[in-house]
Amino acid sequence: QLTSAPVGGMEGVYQISEQTAMGVKSIFTQSAAPVFMGASVLTWALVLIFMGGMGKSAMMPLHIWLPDAMEGPTPVSALIHAATMVVAGVYLVARLYPLYLMETASLDIVVVVGALTALYAALVACAQIDIKRVLAFSTISQIAFMMVSLGVSRPEFHDGIGYMAGMFHLFTHAMFKALLFLCAGAIIHAVGSNDYTDMHGLRKYMPITNVCFLIGCLAIAGIIPFAGFFSKDEILVACFGHSIFWYIWMSAVAGLTAFYMFRIYYLIFWWKEHKVHEGHHKPSDQPWTMTLPLVILAVVSCLAGFVPMGNLVTWNGVPMFEHANFLTNLAHLDWSVALVSLAVAIVAIVIATVMYRKENPLPDRMADMMPRLWDWCHHRFYWDELYQFITHKIIFGCISRPIAWFDRHIIDGAMDGLAIVTNKASYAIRGLQSGKIQMYVWIYLIGVLLLAAVTAFCLM
Repeated sequence: QLTSAPVGGMEGVYQISEQTAMGVKSIFTQSAAPVFMGASVLTWALVLIFMGGMGKSAMMPLHIWLPDAMEGPTPVSALIHAATMVVAGVYLVARLYPLYLMETASLDIVVVVGALTALYAALVACAQIDIKRVLAFSTISQIAFMMVSLGVSRPEFHDGIGYMAGMFHLFTHAMFKALLFLCAGAIIHAVGSNDYTDMHGLRKYMPITNVCFLIGCLAIAGIIPFAGFFSKDEILVACFGHSIFWYIWMSAVAGLTAFYMFRIYYLIFWWKEHKVHEGHHKPSDQPWTMTLPLVILAVVSCLAGFVPMGNLVTWNGVPMFEHANFLTNLAHLDWSVALVSLAVAIVAIVIATVMYRKENPLPDRMADMMPRLWDWCHHRFYWDELYQFITHKIIFGCISRPIAWFDRHIIDGAMDGLAIVTNKASYAIRGLQSGKIQMYVWIYLIGVLLLAAVTAFCLM
């Protein structure tokens, strides 16, 4: 085993076999010579690997599958969004981080894609009606936060605190996002609809779900001492150390996150009195089999931020924080960044409270002031329509249809023509197999005479 081998400034991060080390070394030595479109082979390889992670983690423009996956059961959505499939792209980049540090141009692409995706998903979440779609775009935005955190991480700033912050947010996000999805499932089960317009005022009918959903909103908004505050703060610290521009960008996205989560919270549990439609039962908290997981996840979402992740995620084989314990994260906070992000989140929550706590015309006025922006956000910036146009009009209409015509008329036509010729030829010669002995004798005799004549002619 080869251990503590310096790779891009990181020692002891992985233990790799000798064959793997030789293969990686071969890539490094070869990447110094070949260049394609101004980038080395290794850079292109890392960018293409990241593209796989983009599809897996629903980064723009490969994101449209994730909101459509909301048609599945809510517990499945909670599992997919919180802990398993969607975060696999983030883990892929983190797992190969020593290679990415060797070509930081690929990390710049990770930052740009992640930042654009985070802002896009946050804007779209502000204008969705389906509560599961709000949470789906929230997942896209939070995964993009993790990508940005990995992209801005460099050894020269706090020993790559962004790397630890990305993994920390992956951990804490699993808690409160699973909580939010399971709360959404309980609400949908009680109301019978995904549309928040069928909800409103549920705090009186579902008090336990109300408190659990509120805890999830506080955690994802980054309010101290909930889990999301600590991991989001570390991400913003990493962005601040890398570039003030990306720090302001991601702080704005964090503010939008607090806004759209409390928007949907107030629209579900406050806004106005709930009206029970005719033929529907009065909503209530679900049985303990559905409520107990909410309570457990709510407690975990309150405490997960205190897990000493700096001692669990190492850099250069050394823990980020020495003597890590339950209060380590609180002691190592960069308060200059934390207070700003906390203020941004509180302002966003206040705005959402003013607009959505009680029924009022402010949301309609805002939509009327910016009708184009509202329309674009509500229709998810028309990405679905764009893909429909590309697939149906261009791929199916201009490419697949001519190929289908060629297949039907040329390929199938040639096969059908061969079958027709064979069929007609068989009908023409079927008399030779009539079953009459006399005819067989005549044919045999004529054949022998012709053969004899040909032989005699050849011998002359």
